Amino acid sequence: MALMVKAGPRYETLTTNGLSHLVEHMVFRGTRRHRSSTAINAAIESLGGEVNGLTQRDATTIHLTVPPAGAEAGLSLLGEICIEPRLEGLEIEREVVIEEILDTIDAAGFENDLDTLSRQRLWTGHPLGMPVAGPVSNVEKFTARQVKAQFARTFVVENAVLVVAGPVDETRMFAAAERAFGRMPRGKALLDGPAPRVRERAPIQVIDTEGSQVSVLVSFPAPHENHPDFAALLLLRRVLDDGLSSRLRQAVCEQRGLAYSVSASVDVYGDAGAMDLDATCAPKKLVVTVAQMLSTLKLLVEEGVSEGELTRAKIRQKAELEFGLDDPGEMAAWHGSSTLMGSPSSYGERLTQAQAVKAADLDSMASSIFDPALAVLTVVGPAHPTAVAKLEHMLGRPAGSTVWLNADEASTPSKEDEVEPLEMLDLAHWAAGKQPGSGRAQKKRATAAKRRVR
Repeated sequence: MALMVKAGPRYETLTTNGLSHLVEHMVFRGTRRHRSSTAINAAIESLGGEVNGLTQRDATTIHLTVPPAGAEAGLSLLGEICIEPRLEGLEIEREVVIEEILDTIDAAGFENDLDTLSRQRLWTGHPLGMPVAGPVSNVEKFTARQVKAQFARTFVVENAVLVVAGPVDETRMFAAAERAFGRMPRGKALLDGPAPRVRERAPIQVIDTEGSQVSVLVSFPAPHENHPDFAALLLLRRVLDDGLSSRLRQAVCEQRGLAYSVSASVDVYGDAGAMDLDATCAPKKLVVTVAQMLSTLKLLVEEGVSEGELTRAKIRQKAELEFGLDDPGEMAAWHGSSTLMGSPSSYGERLTQAQAVKAADLDSMASSIFDPALAVLTVVGPAHPTAVAKLEHMLGRPAGSTVWLNADEASTPSKEDEVEPLEMLDLAHWAAGKQPGSGRAQKKRATAAKRRVR
């Protein structure tokens, strides 16, 4: 069972960024009836259950899992947490949140989380581009009054969805929900504001750190969850990364041994989305690994998706949907988030949409998304100027345009950086040929405008 509310960076400003995440932490510090964190957690654990919270860029979720026999009592406790938290102990929880933030920044205070860095560049100037936990400087300044005001603004009926999934009696759960949440203030739904603007030819960004491996993330703007092509986007992701036979895994790992793992994933919201490709490899393999990832996309755009690939993707999509039906947590997250985002869909509807997708739809999708001009490339790890210069060349970025986020001067290049992948010239030609705002890609982008979707 879960209560989901619109919250997070999407509904914050630069000065309030991180406040929603802090509120999520604070609601667990006791209620009027169970006056401490220990007391409320002991009550839930006495039912055989557990409780936790999650803040994303556009939502906060307070979720509780209990055996079916404890469902009504569990829902009552969830109501306590979400309606009448004491919101005390700010100084203690502030330190906990700061420790959480420090886990993603280096000793000099620079952010080194790939996903956060990518979104800051992909959606520059938009709330979705801000980090979920906010900067330490904000968290240090938030007051008890701000915490209480943010809670009162977000945990209201019109801004929330309550979802229960599992082997329970529907009538009894509706009655229990009325008892548990009937006192929640009506309030107002928060407004999403405008969609983020798609930028072209964003500079490469690098966090140069010591270590034995380097991580890279290539992100492309993609259709959002309410877009009519969303079903095609999910299948296109599976063609790239879904099992050992998928294109990225074969091209990067199985056939060339460039990395232990590589993945493609989709991060979508109500009016914005991203397709992410990420890999971790040895520094000397950085250039050739990125080249191989981009070459895989180039080949997909040029040759299209085969009927065999499409069939496998549809079968895998159906299998995962069916697996989700056996997972109450998955069902709660699915129905709760889709309803909150305004795109409620059943298992049958999602399956029907996927089965209706044709290979030509994936070809059109790939052509519109995988435009080098739209790629946002983020590198965290040992990075050398020679390697980065080659990445600029591959993506058609001006020489020397890379933003080194945490260094006055880049590292000294080594001989290992002189590796020249065979695909380099072809990729540079591809990047140069895909001019921004041309043809079908421009049309698709205009209509398109991390909750991570597997």
